[in-house]
Amino acid sequence: MNAPPRETTLDVRGLEPCEPLDRILQALDRLGSAARLRALVSREPLPLYPLLRQRGFAWQVVRNEPGCCELLIWRAGDAVAAAADGT
Repeated sequence: MNAPPRETTLDVRGLEPCEPLDRILQALDRLGSAARLRALVSREPLPLYPLLRQRGFAWQVVRNEPGCCELLIWRAGDAVAAAADGT
């Protein structure tokens, strides 16, 4: 049985535009294997998705409700991080 992934939570709700995207990308620069980032943002960050794809990340929107969009982000191909339950 595989160990669960390490997970870091980053809450960037309420920050001015571009700051949430910048902080998420900075956090992903430090993301290792078998790890994922749980990002809490004020709204769905559509401009982030192409950047994630270009940098080799996969993601899942876990919860999207007014005032909070929750994303799980991990390195594409990381079976440990991808297989873990996102709820």
